Amino acid sequence: MLDPYVVLGVSKTATQDEIKKAYRKLAKTTHPDLNPGNKELEKKFKEVAHAFDQVGTADARAKFEKGDEEQKQYENYQRQSGRGFSQSQEHGGRYASGFGEQFDPGDIFESLFGGRGQKSRRSGPMAGEDELYKLEVEFKEAALGGEKIISLPGGKKLQVKIPAGIEEGQKLRFKGQGGAGTNGGPNGDVYVEAHIKALHGFIRQGKDIEVELSVSFFEAIAGSEVSVPTLDGEVLLTIPSGVSTGSKLRVKGKGVGAGESRGNQIVTIKVVTPKEVPAGLRDALNDLKSKYDYQPRSV
Repeated sequence: MLDPYVVLGVSKTATQDEIKKAYRKLAKTTHPDLNPGNKELEKKFKEVAHAFDQVGTADARAKFEKGDEEQKQYENYQRQSGRGFSQSQEHGGRYASGFGEQFDPGDIFESLFGGRGQKSRRSGPMAGEDELYKLEVEFKEAALGGEKIISLPGGKKLQVKIPAGIEEGQKLRFKGQGGAGTNGGPNGDVYVEAHIKALHGFIRQGKDIEVELSVSFFEAIAGSEVSVPTLDGEVLLTIPSGVSTGSKLRVKGKGVGAGESRGNQIVTIKVVTPKEVPAGLRDALNDLKSKYDYQPRSV
């Protein structure tokens, strides 16, 4: 049997408030709703809940301490008498105690759990269940912030303010909006987990946003001004003369975040030549080549 004090990480002299504080902290980190599919934490949560069931209230704790003492006395007697469990069994499942009467293991169970049975519930205050919701967030909302309304069980509406720069999988906590507590216990919390939709052409890298911009051979050679998309709409970007594919240009303040802390948009240049080159253009380029040829593969 696991020691409830060890499970909760408190000493046997801990106050009831210290026990409750330890339980709530562990319950929130191991709750199955916040860790879906994690069997290890689910098992840990059950152990934590059972430990609190044993010592979470003064009455339950007193019964546990009494039962623990009885169990120690019984085990001590077994060691002193030199009899194992199977040796002491007699008369249809009752056990000789060595104290002039028969010993019933059911008495230990009743001492431990107060006669409540395996599905027992503690009589003291109990916090309500935490609830987890998965929220689909548009790429722009995640980058710049926004608001959404979600519906909770029972029809209650919850206004969710999405902070600028929220990360994939990040959880927003709404205290006291979860399941109702019992026996005067506090309500649980609601956790909203963000899942960000992709936006074609835009890639997020930390606080920066990366896009690719195709330019013509002429725009790359001569330089020009080209319209480039951002989350705030189209802006004009100056293409300097002589850029190559892979060159990166910065559009300041068009990345992720808000105000002065907002990141930048990084534009990667891709020089595109026509798939079909007209004969006249080829002739003109050959003429220019004879006058202005350059070595792109310098060692």
